[in-house]
Amino acid sequence: MKKKKHRRKGWKIILMFLIIVLLLGAILIFGFRTRTVQVEGNEYYGESSITAWIQNDDLSVNTLYILFKYNLTDADVPSGVESMSASLVNPWTVKITVKEKEMLGYVDYDGAYLYFDRNGIASLRTKEILEGVPYIEGLEFDASEVEMGSVLPVSDDSIFKKIMDVSNFLTKYSLDPDRLVCEGEGIALYFGSVEVLLGEENYENRLAQVEPILEKLRENYPDTAGTLHLENYDTDSESVRFVPSE
Repeated sequence: MKKKKHRRKGWKIILMFLIIVLLLGAILIFGFRTRTVQVEGNEYYGESSITAWIQNDDLSVNTLYILFKYNLTDADVPSGVESMSASLVNPWTVKITVKEKEMLGYVDYDGAYLYFDRNGIASLRTKEILEGVPYIEGLEFDASEVEMGSVLPVSDDSIFKKIMDVSNFLTKYSLDPDRLVCEGEGIALYFGSVEVLLGEENYENRLAQVEPILEKLRENYPDTAGTLHLENYDTDSESVRFVPSE
């Protein structure tokens, strides 16, 4: 009789355990069912684009799954996004915090603008002009081989490092050129009708000279178009050459 009582008691414990597991499972499945996705930190991407990206995974119907995926795994994110993290507002509402990539520049592409990051990776295609991102002229690439999320197919990808260096030093010296042009393996800037050839290296020393020289040109050669040759300038140079346009 005692053995039978022990068996019954054991089955009751197992049954209670199974009921608890089922209840917890039901809570996890139905209590944390995704109803709302909130998005913050996005500027380039619309909220609907980020929400659609999240919901593209069938398992995203569960907020706990979204929390796990975007905080504890190396989840895929849109090509123009650095990272995404998730937090719960309540069991059925998840907040996605987006950190977008810093765009290095953009070019014309397929009837729109193609933005690329500091590594030259094609990150965003849009018809919108993003404030503070320079338009890059003369960057030659095979448009038929462009793939979002991959480096632009240029012949020499060191050009992206050069563009980044020039952009950083333009900010440092508070320079705002009208145009930035890739000329072969070098960089040229345009300030009104004055072309400034920077060459392929030593950009900080060369850009440090631009504003003082432009000021002298405005004084001595007002409204004169021409080319300022800094492509061979270094700290040992005693003078620079300005060639007026014919």
